[in-house]
Parts: sequence; structure tokens; C-alpha cells
Amino acid sequence: MNNLLNRWKAADPAFKAFLLGVFFLGINAGVLSSAFNNYLNDSFSLTSKQRGFLEFPRELPGFLVIFMTGLLAAVPVRRWAVITGLLTAVGVAGLGFLSPGYNLMLVWMLLWSAGSHLFMTVESVMGLRFAKEGGQGRRLGQISGMTNFAAIAGAGFVWVMAKAAGPAVYKWSFAAAAAASAASALLFARIPGGGGEAAPGGKRFVFRWRYKWYYLLNILFGARKQIFLTFAPWVLVTQYGASPAVMAALALVAAALGVVFRQTFGALTDRIGERRMFMADAVILLFICAGFAFSTFLPLLYVIFILDNLMFATRIARTTYLNRIVEERSHIAPTVSFGVTIDHAVSMSIPAAGGLLWAAYGYRAVFIAASLLSVAGFLAALAVDDNRRKAAPQPSPAPVTPD
Repeated sequence: MNNLLNRWKAADPAFKAFLLGVFFLGINAGVLSSAFNNYLNDSFSLTSKQRGFLEFPRELPGFLVIFMTGLLAAVPVRRWAVITGLLTAVGVAGLGFLSPGYNLMLVWMLLWSAGSHLFMTVESVMGLRFAKEGGQGRRLGQISGMTNFAAIAGAGFVWVMAKAAGPAVYKWSFAAAAAASAASALLFARIPGGGGEAAPGGKRFVFRWRYKWYYLLNILFGARKQIFLTFAPWVLVTQYGASPAVMAALALVAAALGVVFRQTFGALTDRIGERRMFMADAVILLFICAGFAFSTFLPLLYVIFILDNLMFATRIARTTYLNRIVEERSHIAPTVSFGVTIDHAVSMSIPAAGGLLWAAYGYRAVFIAASLLSVAGFLAALAVDDNRRKAAPQPSPAPVTPD
């Protein structure tokens, strides 16, 4: 403990301010990941098809990230972080207190989503900014671990409120989430001027053929992510009757494990390379799809639900892969933003298609279809060159003989 405190005291003040801001924003994420699906079900009684189509507007801000970051291209990234906190605070407060009807709920959901998606770029760019050479994965893992640690507090709060507040669980939970997001904005505002960087050179958009596998990995992740963010919890809530307390408990366990898992994932990425991590993710995804498609054993479904949450850590490997292949540092912020945009171009369409598939053939068909993503992800991983594969041995030069 003393060693940890000494390391914290010696850390860069800019990094400490950023990490504390990440903690409070992570509380917000913990609350929403635990309560949002139950909130929709209890407040608006959505069908599976409606739940699928709702992901289009919820993911729209992710698609528009490249335009948001383009508008902010001349503004330091540390200021983007402040904006994420404010947008998220206002949006979540609106969900809790100013959503008497479905249409108004959509407005507040869009604001919350805009802040959350903008932070995806902030987290990657600032994480690389604070990392030492060769330790990018470890640093990104630490930041993700802090998010998970904070999510424990958020999920734990929902769990307590579900037991104590009854129907008022959502108002209390969303009020706490909004307050935490506002606190994150204040902390991000304290980052010193040297603690962040503008999108260097004011670049708004970068597209390079060299980054093609990074783009493809983002597309595949967008499809995989959205199926499990939308339909995995929806299966547990609607097919197995999982209560807000159960969903909060699952989020709590996933967050607790993620504190260690994400840091380990980042360090392992530095050690063995992104290619192997992408391959492992594809294999694990196949197991997860099979579980949801063919198992009715509820404890197993809970385990693979948690496992899928943990494997979202592959974003760390995608970021370090981009950092490895990038042509110049000024490309990182706009390329990460473009990656988020193409990720969400897929994210907006997959849930609607999945909702139709569910309505026509049942929820198992959604996860059987999702298994194809694991095959595509494995093939994409084989194509990734992370500079760790051994080069072919070169022939020895022919001996030189004197004339």
C-alpha cells in the first residue's frame, strides 16, 4: 500500500487529474450499464424489435464522432474531456427526471450517448499521451482498470437502490450518475496545459490504406459489441426475468474482475503483440455465441455475459496497434475518431437487423448469426502484422576467396 501511495505521489499531476476524472466518469458508466435496460423495460415496456431499433439513435453520436472531433480539432483534447463530462451529466439527469415520454427520453439519451462516445477518442489519445515507449498497452490497461474500478461503485449503488428505493431506483441512480459526471468535468478542467494535446496540426480527417486492418477490426468490433450490448442483457431481462439487482450484480462482478483483467490484458499486449490478442478474442467470442445460442443453464449465461464484458478490453490492443503503425503522431486522434465512426456505422444497423431476426426466428438465431463474426475476426487477426513474427532467416553470404 505504501508503495502504491508513493507511486501516486510521484505521478505526473496531469495524469493524476485525468485518472480521477476517469474514475468519476466510470461511476456513471457503472450505473447506466446496470440500470438502462431495466429502465427501458419498466418505464416504456419496449418489445424486442423496438429495443433493437432504439440502438440506432443511441449509437448515432458514435457515428458522428468524426464530425464532433473535426469541429473540436483545434481544441486541446483535455478540453474534449471536459465536454464529455458535461454532456453526460446533462443527458443522464434528463433520463432520470425529465423523461415523461419516450420521445423526450430520446433527446436526453442522445446527449448522454454523445458524451460517452466522444470519450472513446479522449481515452485513447490521452492514454497514449501519458504512456512511455513500449508501455502503451500497460498505460491504457491502467486507465481501463480505473474505469472498471469506478463502475463497481456505480453498479453497487444501483444494487443498493434496487433493494432500498423500489420504483424510485432509476431516479436515485441517474441522479448519482449525473453528479459523478459533473465531478469528472471539474477534474478534467484541472488538467494542466501540458497534460493534453490538440488534434495535432488541426487535422480533421485521416484515411490511409496503411491503416486498413485497423479499420476492419473496428467494423467487426462494432458488430460484435452491439449484439452483446443490446441482446445479451435483453435476453437475461426478458427471457430469464433478471431483475435490476441481478443485472447490477453482474455488472459489479464484471467491473471488479475488469480492474485486474484490463491491466493484465494491456501488459500482455505489450509483451506478446496485438495479433495473438485479436486471435484469442475471436476464439472466445465463438464460445460466447455458442453459450447464448444453445445453453439454458442460467449460471453459465451469467458467466459468459461477464466474460464478454471483459473481452471489450480488445480496444486496448486496437489502440496500441494503431500507435505501432501510425505514419505520424498527428494521425492518432482523427484516426481513432474515424475508427469509432465506422464502428458505429455498423452498430446502428446491427441491432435493428438483430431485432428483426429475433422477432422472426427467436433470440438464438441472433447469436448463431453473431458466431460468423468470430470467424471473420480470426481471419482479420491472421492478416495483422504487429512486427513480432520472426523474419525468415537470411542466407549466409558466400565466402570470399582470394584471387
